[in-house]
Amino acid sequence: MFSRRSFLTTAAATGVAAALGSPLASRTFAQSAWAASPSLPLSLRNNSGSGTVYAYVTGSDSSNWPGFVDASGAFQRLPSPSSVLTPAPDYAIPLGASGSAATQLTLGDYVIGGRVWFSIGQKLQFFVNPPGGDGGVPGLVQPALVASDPNWSTNWTFCEFTYNSANLYANISYVDMVGLPVSMASTGSAGAQSVSPLPAGALDAIASGLKDQHGSDGAPWDQLVATDSSGATLRVLAPSHSPVDFGGYWDSYLDSVWSHYQSQPLTVNGQGSIGSFTGQVSGDVLTFDGLNTNGVPFTKPSAVDIFGCASGPLYNSGADARGAVAARLAAAINRSSLLVSGGDNQPDGVKPDGYYTDAVTNHYSRLVHQHANIGYAFPYDDVGPTGAAPVDGHIQDGAPTSWTVTLGGN
Repeated sequence: MFSRRSFLTTAAATGVAAALGSPLASRTFAQSAWAASPSLPLSLRNNSGSGTVYAYVTGSDSSNWPGFVDASGAFQRLPSPSSVLTPAPDYAIPLGASGSAATQLTLGDYVIGGRVWFSIGQKLQFFVNPPGGDGGVPGLVQPALVASDPNWSTNWTFCEFTYNSANLYANISYVDMVGLPVSMASTGSAGAQSVSPLPAGALDAIASGLKDQHGSDGAPWDQLVATDSSGATLRVLAPSHSPVDFGGYWDSYLDSVWSHYQSQPLTVNGQGSIGSFTGQVSGDVLTFDGLNTNGVPFTKPSAVDIFGCASGPLYNSGADARGAVAARLAAAINRSSLLVSGGDNQPDGVKPDGYYTDAVTNHYSRLVHQHANIGYAFPYDDVGPTGAAPVDGHIQDGAPTSWTVTLGGN
């Protein structure tokens, strides 16, 4: 089954900066017979067209202590400050000019819940919070998708990874935002793997599409587009990070769904070992026979619930049957696939060409999939028909011998 995840274990931030959550699909790192040792050559390449690019590698060590990987490849644990939003030490890794040789380092330690960040033109600002209720470790405060964040006007992006004794797992993601293109490649026991970057022109096309969608339906899709002082697109936010509330955007669609399934059964295949559950709407509640909802019934979710896939009736209940059903309902609503042909059989009854066909849908996700080669666009975008190939853009190797991360096109 699939479940919601956050790779990072940083503490929540306060004030002008906040830790950027990453609600992506859960991955279980299967133990490999060729267990990776903590020595992984990492190449950081600048192919952005800019001559001033900085890279950062963040994450936690095997004891869950957050920190940075420095330019030598060593993991540097964060100091434990006495006050919130204490500036973090500067572990920026300057890259060479665009198209120049890659900057080489070797990861000499495992890094859990990590990110490789890139910024163009200026360095990023990171902060540290004192230990809270997370086991006594400090919290790394990372660039956030809010206009009050000090990094807001800086052009930055990231990819995610975990490197442990089981494997290297790394992915690009558009669950939080679409920004500068990042590509990856690796070698190792799994052979040569690669993940392609966002195609040239895709960011502007997605931004333009959202502005057009606002003009069409009046919903605040245009507010997801962040620009610099010249009007150029810096990044496009996922609607879960929208600066304004989408309000009742989904109401008409949900009314139709709830009305339809008062007389029509809905079957949801939890996949894996979960099994299938069939339910119908009675009153305002969608009830599945034999499913323990842990006291949280499936009522009509709000826009926040739908885009975030983590609250209200779509809350993350963990690796149980309710969580599996909630994930598939969240995916079906985001894709508006519950009223199309086969929509009464989720997720197996609808193929991707049936997604996003309703006027009320997650147009951010629709446009990302229209213009990007690969990559998830909302937290449960890994839900698909049984046996379907993943579309997340990841590499995984139990014994990696090299890993390259490139800012810019291939």
